Amino acid sequence: MAETVDLRGSGDIRIIGGRGSGKTTFMAALAYWPNSKPNSPIESVQPFDSETQILCEMARNLLENGQPLPPTRQPRLYSLIITLKPGWSNPIIKITGKNLRLEVSCQDYAGELLTLLRNRLDEQIVMTYLDDCAAATGILLLVDGSSHKLDQEYSQALENMKRELDYRFSSNNRNKREYRLAWVFSKAEQGGVWSHRNNIENFAGLKFPKTKKVLSQWRKDWNCQTASFFCSAFGFMGNNRPNVKVINRGQEGVSAVIEQARYWQPVGLIEPIYWLHTGRGDARLRAI
Repeated sequence: MAETVDLRGSGDIRIIGGRGSGKTTFMAALAYWPNSKPNSPIESVQPFDSETQILCEMARNLLENGQPLPPTRQPRLYSLIITLKPGWSNPIIKITGKNLRLEVSCQDYAGELLTLLRNRLDEQIVMTYLDDCAAATGILLLVDGSSHKLDQEYSQALENMKRELDYRFSSNNRNKREYRLAWVFSKAEQGGVWSHRNNIENFAGLKFPKTKKVLSQWRKDWNCQTASFFCSAFGFMGNNRPNVKVINRGQEGVSAVIEQARYWQPVGLIEPIYWLHTGRGDARLRAI
């Protein structure tokens, strides 16, 4: 195995998303990383602690057998090591033949917190959550790409969150410019989402205009980085046929399980993590 060198940056991030957005499934698919392509720039994805190892086992025992994961009830901290193959993004490292390693810690909170952020900011669990987000280096906002009817709720929650984090950053003299916000549309295998894959910003403005406005103002006020991404935890089976069996469609989006485990190849999970870590995107990561 090639030697490794750590990628510069910070991977201490928080995941926020509504109920049913697929936060735990996102992390489980990333940690398990099934059926990796031989020509993939990803050498490996490995759990770094027992909590993440348990998540991998849940992916193997539940997701791979067409069963959904249980909803998140308590905050969970998942830690991963993502190893990129030599020279994938750095010509100097290509010469040395060393792998590039990202260490990532993701705190996953229950979807109910997004509701509490709208109207229950005085709840102790919300205060603790906001303190924790203020201590991180960035946020991954996971939104079901078909949940556009909740645009108003998302925008209200984020507006309150921005105001609360602004207070915490100012009180602790933290540099807001260094914070990063990744807006990730999950379940992008759905036709109404995937057809917009080449113009995510247009999709965001069309389907989630109020949320986009809040995030744009956040970027402007803080002079920080924001970016939008598509992802699918289950991917496709060829000819862009979604590898999912839809259980339910509702206002909160789509509920689905994997259809064919042998074709399970997640799409777009690593790109937002890489961007949050480095502040740089790479189109080559969108297809894996």
